Amino acid sequence: MTTLTLPTTRPRQLPAWWPLVQLLAIGTMALDHIAYWLITGPWPDLLRLTLGRIALPMFAFLIAWHALHTADPRRYANRILLIALVAQLPYLALRGELLGNICFTLAAAAYLVTAYRQHDLTALATGLALTGLTPWISYGPAALLLVMLLVLAIRHPLAWLLPLLVWPPIQYGLSIPALSAAGAVALLIILTTTPIAVPSLPRYLTRWFYPAHLWGIYAVRALG
Repeated sequence: MTTLTLPTTRPRQLPAWWPLVQLLAIGTMALDHIAYWLITGPWPDLLRLTLGRIALPMFAFLIAWHALHTADPRRYANRILLIALVAQLPYLALRGELLGNICFTLAAAAYLVTAYRQHDLTALATGLALTGLTPWISYGPAALLLVMLLVLAIRHPLAWLLPLLVWPPIQYGLSIPALSAAGAVALLIILTTTPIAVPSLPRYLTRWFYPAHLWGIYAVRALG
């Protein structure tokens, strides 16, 4: 298995597999949320239990890899936190309960990686504060565990066994979603060790799709 090395500066270009992982993350998340909030019946539930569980490992890996490789990890963590804040209002409206969106957990992981890389006490404090909120954030503390396990796997390939075999039952129990999530991690292993090149996605899409699609779903429900 190819080791994903940790450079000290931002690479000149992202890996060839990066746009495909982004596309899978965005596509399966959108499918999951459309099935949850816009469509009723047994088929949407089946989609959420299977394809919908692919999104979290994909996003968690993107956060882990980028936080480890970007030249300015604090700025990257700040951007994830901003996305979380922008997305929170439509997320609350759609959920109908006091619950934080997953980007708060992803931001926590990014701040913790920043603290590790740069010995940044402010980033450490912010990461720990957000970590303390994970019981009241979508997917709970186990989602933060996933990102940190993927950080470890990027540095030490044998550690891929942890997100592949240990994390899914912690997150979902012994269930179909756990099998789907494990399959997503296995797919990540294949994609990141295989030279598969696809065109890059627009930056505005990859950065702001999360809050934009939540606002869009909220608008459709409000008009429906």
